[in-house]
Amino acid sequence: MDFKNVPNKYRPIPFWSWNEKLQVAETCEQIDKMNDVGIGGFFMHARGGLQTEYMGEEWFDNVTASIEQAEKHGMYPWAYDENGWPSGFGNGIVNGKGEEYQQKYLRYEEGEKQTDRTITNKDGYHFYYDVNPFYVDTLDAKVIKCFIDEIYQPYYDRYKDKFCGFFTDEPQISRNGIPWSLTLEAEYKARYGENILDCLIELFKPVGDYKNTRVKFWKLVTDLFSKNYMKQIYDWCVEHGYGLTGHMVLEDNLHCQITSNGAVMPHYEYFTIPGMDCLGRHCISKYTPIQLGSVARQTGKKQVLSETFAGCGHNVGLDELKWVYEAHMVRGANLLCQHLEGYSNRGIRKRDYPPAMYIQQPWWEDYGMFNDAMSRIGMLLCDGDDKVDTLVMHLQTSAWTLFDNSPECADAIMKYNNLLDDVMINLEQKHVNFHLGDETIIERHGRVEGKYFVIGEKKYSTIVLPEYIMMLDNTEKLLAEFRANGGVVITDVNEIADNPVIDIPQITYCQRSCDEYDMHYFVNSTEDTFDANITVGNKIMDLVTGELYDFNGKHTFHKYESVIIIDDHSGDKNGAVQNNALKAVDLSGMWNVKACTENSLTLDYCDYYFDGELKQENCYILNVMNRALDLERPVNIKCEYTFHASYIPSSMYLCCEQPEIYDIFVNGEAVDKTDCGYFRDKSFRKLDMAKHVKLGENKITMVVDFKQSDVVYENLRKSKIFESEKNKLTFDMEIEQIYLVGDFAVDMEGEIEELAAQPEKGYGKSFRFGGRYVIAEPKKQISLENVERQGFANFAGSITVEKKFDAIDNNMKLDFVKEGFNVIKAKVNGKEVENFMWEPFIADLSDVVNVGANTIELTLVNNLRNMQGPFHLAGGESSWTGPGSFFQEPCVWCLRGNEWNDNYCLTSLTIKNR
Repeated sequence: MDFKNVPNKYRPIPFWSWNEKLQVAETCEQIDKMNDVGIGGFFMHARGGLQTEYMGEEWFDNVTASIEQAEKHGMYPWAYDENGWPSGFGNGIVNGKGEEYQQKYLRYEEGEKQTDRTITNKDGYHFYYDVNPFYVDTLDAKVIKCFIDEIYQPYYDRYKDKFCGFFTDEPQISRNGIPWSLTLEAEYKARYGENILDCLIELFKPVGDYKNTRVKFWKLVTDLFSKNYMKQIYDWCVEHGYGLTGHMVLEDNLHCQITSNGAVMPHYEYFTIPGMDCLGRHCISKYTPIQLGSVARQTGKKQVLSETFAGCGHNVGLDELKWVYEAHMVRGANLLCQHLEGYSNRGIRKRDYPPAMYIQQPWWEDYGMFNDAMSRIGMLLCDGDDKVDTLVMHLQTSAWTLFDNSPECADAIMKYNNLLDDVMINLEQKHVNFHLGDETIIERHGRVEGKYFVIGEKKYSTIVLPEYIMMLDNTEKLLAEFRANGGVVITDVNEIADNPVIDIPQITYCQRSCDEYDMHYFVNSTEDTFDANITVGNKIMDLVTGELYDFNGKHTFHKYESVIIIDDHSGDKNGAVQNNALKAVDLSGMWNVKACTENSLTLDYCDYYFDGELKQENCYILNVMNRALDLERPVNIKCEYTFHASYIPSSMYLCCEQPEIYDIFVNGEAVDKTDCGYFRDKSFRKLDMAKHVKLGENKITMVVDFKQSDVVYENLRKSKIFESEKNKLTFDMEIEQIYLVGDFAVDMEGEIEELAAQPEKGYGKSFRFGGRYVIAEPKKQISLENVERQGFANFAGSITVEKKFDAIDNNMKLDFVKEGFNVIKAKVNGKEVENFMWEPFIADLSDVVNVGANTIELTLVNNLRNMQGPFHLAGGESSWTGPGSFFQEPCVWCLRGNEWNDNYCLTSLTIKNR
């Protein structure tokens, strides 16, 4: 196999958020930029902020251009099947057909009553349904047929086979309790020959034969959702030559799967590329990728998609992104869908579950290294036999028996969730690869062949059976047959022997066996370092290039590090022994600043006026917009920002969004609105303000007649009721923070409070600054520790520094750790050494160091965090960042508001010797 070249079909397919006014030239340019960094395709994803009519002529002009531009690069264009999410409501068309088409929830109350929504009165209880008018009944086949006709069919009519297929996102049965459908009574009668109305109370209370009733109900609901939503769309896509990918909602434990999906694993069969999401830095759920990978292997699906990275925050390192995604890959995923590439970062778009995984980031031009490595691993995981011989029985049926829609049932269900989790952890630590067995998938594809339990294309000789309450009759029958044939059924996972491929339990492992080679994949998802002995393989792969090197069986795993070991069946282990005698170049002391991209200062507090009346001094800027929206009328808004300067830069710009809607003044003088380009995002326009700046206090005044259409106000009200409306919300104009950009430093005059990490609360190490920022003369020298405190408080870009060092011999190395930087590029004596994104941050310099005087140069590339925030969360730096993280007061994005601190939380930019 060619390990060095990775075809586009294995490369990432990110969410490309169409969240702005679309322009064909811009659309094509963005595709070119994706291609430049090794991205293989894209999902054209309508999302909040979209100002082009969804599925109107302009929309399809851009779809057409995207398909044609992708073809030029050999890229894979996909459509996303909704405006926002969850999929199914067809931009409001489907649910707009009336109550019959809308999502319903089963409710009950004591007493008898008769209303338009009464289901029945039984045994002293009134059973009725509530309606969510903003989503659809996904259990009803005709409702989903309407969705297909309204959204899928128009693409086929225009493009036939010119694009790859569709992404369906988070379709769901319910998010608000036990679901109901007007079809359920007849469906239940047809399947079981019984009247569901006679036993509705058993879904809520442990009376009668409640366990059997709950299993029957949830099995039916799961099957209806699977057949009428998933299979109907899948069959349509296959019939029309399209692929179908996407993911379900709330996949990662037994409790949350019930109301949202019934059970999640049965639905994976009806994807051509099954998918999942697992968002945030610390959302490494074993359930989700293992469930997904199991069904994929059992049903013969090679590629398995993971939508990931949303909510990690702008400060996430590429090493952390690698850590998150590799935890998915080693458990079953192999195709990356990055969340999110924003067409624009204007307004609300900049807060759409950061990080921006796109052109706005300073590290974008170096992103190809990351994509190459992750795509190469994914390619290797697609092919070959995974050699899984062990099946762990899933416990969703037991969870069904316990679910009664009460808060208390969650604890009971999570007991079984944790039992299953313990089994999986135990097997992973033994390095025994396994699949999960879902009972509905077994019902469709399960059988016994001698001593093998077979599910589709996979055969298992060993079954692990955790403690359970109940299983389906079909499962019990097959298990009995398997036992009778001599099949091994284990209830104590400790009876399974370790797989001796590696001697470190904390390292997660999987393998693939092909005709010409065996591939062994080892992942350290911890922050610890391990010296490991590996008993398999004779070659180690460079993940970035695909180059193979001799391997001697010993490897030191650094934080978040992974390795691929290849056994090419050619012979014994050998390889270079690591030279531990190398001395690390001293990185301490002062470095000369050789080059630097534009610096920036973020201004997010102002005095503001409504219709000429001062409303508040020093107000957080997003409060201003939300208070204006609450008026639901036009209002003249004046915002006055203050900054201080001890130095007048030769280059200084006011950077703001939509400058054309404002009257803008600096120190009382009107600012020339001649456009001077942009900073970081094309919507962040630069206006020359250098001639207006003075030493001391400066004031920027921005005045706008703020207004929204009646449609915006109506949509805003609906957005507070259900997420489908919020996820496609668009404003006519927005009031946002502004930036100063140019050739200057930013001094910090005030107090600095070091903030300890609070991992149990989701807060990382950071610091808080209270005082004032001052525009100052650019720094000529800095140290590499806490760069942000040396003139770069809100910096988002790259800094190149250099220093001299002497060497008595050439036995030298780079060996460091880092905080806050995403890419570190090194040169010694003008010769490129390495680009660093992840551990080990070690490089042998013996070939480039001279005896005597030497020059080392480092280019340090960071991210958008200290420019874009969030800055003011009371706890500090959050490991989960969503739209709500940026708001002080309650609003549609943050219903309860946040615990707040007016001072600025920033994160460290540091490199130091290990």
